[in-house]
Amino acid sequence: MVLLFIRWLQGYLLVRLKGMSTERFINLCSNRFIFLWDLKVTDNEYEFKIRLKDYYKLKPFARKTGTLPYIRKRYGLPFIIHTYRKRSGYVAGFLLFAVMLYILSLFIWDINVSGGYTYTQEAMVKFLKNNEIYPGLQKKHINSQAIEDLIRHSYNDIGWVSAEIKGTRLIIKITETNMPAPAVTATENCHIVASKDCIISQIVTRTGDPLVGIGDVVKKGDIIVSGVVNIIGDNETLVRKEPVIADADVIGKTFYEYKDKFSLNYIDKIYTGSEKKSYSLSFFLKKINLYRPRIPYEKYDIIGNEFTLHLNDEFYLPVSLTANRYLAYNEEKKKYTEAEAKALAEIKLKRFIKKLEENNVIILENNVEIAVKGNVCTANGKLVVLESVKDFKAIDDSEWRIIDTDESDRNDN
Repeated sequence: MVLLFIRWLQGYLLVRLKGMSTERFINLCSNRFIFLWDLKVTDNEYEFKIRLKDYYKLKPFARKTGTLPYIRKRYGLPFIIHTYRKRSGYVAGFLLFAVMLYILSLFIWDINVSGGYTYTQEAMVKFLKNNEIYPGLQKKHINSQAIEDLIRHSYNDIGWVSAEIKGTRLIIKITETNMPAPAVTATENCHIVASKDCIISQIVTRTGDPLVGIGDVVKKGDIIVSGVVNIIGDNETLVRKEPVIADADVIGKTFYEYKDKFSLNYIDKIYTGSEKKSYSLSFFLKKINLYRPRIPYEKYDIIGNEFTLHLNDEFYLPVSLTANRYLAYNEEKKKYTEAEAKALAEIKLKRFIKKLEENNVIILENNVEIAVKGNVCTANGKLVVLESVKDFKAIDDSEWRIIDTDESDRNDN
């Protein structure tokens, strides 16, 4: 792709060659290191592509061999500039636009966080900004592995993190410890290990040696399917060990702890129906208020809707338009009845279960108990589930390489 782009920048030609000694002409080009490509015979004549600057070197070869190379088609930037030479403003504008896109592509202009159940996008973006990771930062200053380690070490309840740069976006995916980790695909030789403590309830192995069976109890990190396969010879002797990408479906019986607590006293927001709207433009991270009326409300919620200009799903630009709605409300102190509190706790529990089921978790038992004691409603217990419990672990060379004893001795000597 890069080579094609360079040729396009330099310009190249589709040339047809006719005459008596066309083979000799080709040989002369080869001897003089003039590169011809896409060489083929068409209508008993040779046809090939050649760089524009090399074409001017062909004249002595043509004279010597009695051939005639003539141009059939032109490709590349030099010919575009020549075509539009009387419209130099358009060409200059196009080149300026291309240069601007290239410069913009060197920076991160959008941070997207997904997968959080407790942590919102706004909370994580604020956390990253406090750690000097923000839109407008050059890509070369962003270390995806360091970001993953930073989040993992800062939040004990976030068990899985992925950070990657796509176009001008920093894409961060998180999974909290009370949520199943997303499925990942191994691309290098590895073992399959248990992602959590569980009882194996199903295992279907496609590649690798299974080390556990149905009903076995495993701890997080235990190898379930080994990625080191023994190659056995005719005499039932070990010929060698071979590393592979272990592949299997592993379902385990495990559980999720569920805890929730809230006060029966709460403040209800009674929206008055009054609202104001404001609009702002962000240009290279500088906010410009287009319209912002005075907000006369004592208490109000702000609902923002931001649109960021982008060329595609990965190439975001530092230009965005934000529309905010300011919704006025009055506060009213209320208290849940015991029945209302239990119903609310039940709704929150069902929301949690739905989130698990969306991640292919099968609920076997719901042992969560909801109770109201004093002024507090609590929901505590375990959800016994079936789910995929596989994770991957890289194979160390020492696990499969067989060191020749004689060779080892020679090296020692």
